[in-house]
Amino acid sequence: MIYAIEVHNLSKAFNKQAVLSNVNFKIKEGEIVALLGKNGAGKTTLIRLLNDLLAKDAGTVKIFGQTKPNRNLIGVMPQKSITLERVKVKEAVNLARSFYKNPMPFAELVDLADIETLLDKYTDKLSGGQLKRVSFAIVMAGNPKVVFLDEPTAGMDVDARNEFWQKINGFKKLGTTFLITSHYPEELEKVAGRYLIINNHRLVFDGSLEQMKKQNQTAKVSFVSQLEKVSFVNLPAVVDINENNNHYVLNVNDLNTFLPSFIKYLNQVENLEISQSNLENLMKKWMED
Repeated sequence: MIYAIEVHNLSKAFNKQAVLSNVNFKIKEGEIVALLGKNGAGKTTLIRLLNDLLAKDAGTVKIFGQTKPNRNLIGVMPQKSITLERVKVKEAVNLARSFYKNPMPFAELVDLADIETLLDKYTDKLSGGQLKRVSFAIVMAGNPKVVFLDEPTAGMDVDARNEFWQKINGFKKLGTTFLITSHYPEELEKVAGRYLIINNHRLVFDGSLEQMKKQNQTAKVSFVSQLEKVSFVNLPAVVDINENNNHYVLNVNDLNTFLPSFIKYLNQVENLEISQSNLENLMKKWMED
């Protein structure tokens, strides 16, 4: 089987300091994958290595089975958007289209990135959010099959970010492959079907959100009860308890262990709510030093 992205034993160090060590993963065509990690974890370095923009120390990288990436198949949106003095948005987009054999039609790019009102503006006069939208149009100009998005919504307002992710979701039907980094984990939950987490220069998790939850059964249990706090302190898996006017919030690190012991109090509990951790909290397990 030929994968959209295939990485085997990839390693990179700077000044003898490891940034990535023996990283292995495969991404099928059409997957939307989130790449997560602390600042400085090596996410941007990994994207640069995958695109042959940085020399690797060891390992192999293949894009659709090729060790030398075919630029007609790839789109890359870096963290920092590039501006060109005295170049209008429409000129920048058409310039990008000219680099490819089968570019996406200009009108489709304008609609995709929602930049119709920006076409006659100069790129160096745009706001951060506007520039991100233009950068996305440029990235998609070649109608790529694999797209790398490094913090694509930084600088966008909430509405613009939501609209952006809706459009990324639409690419699932077209089979486009995305590898995305973002400082907004709650947004990635809407689009990503798989998560790669890097910590201490290694890939420490590779799987779905459901798999992440199964491996980390943390949850928040809230309720109202006239019982004393001491009733809940020694229950198994309870990490901490917050109580205010008989309203309790228990943080537990293993819901399956906690529930059997908690059942005996159900007839003395009201307004019970149980919520598992979101992606941001689940990530913390794999990002501990």
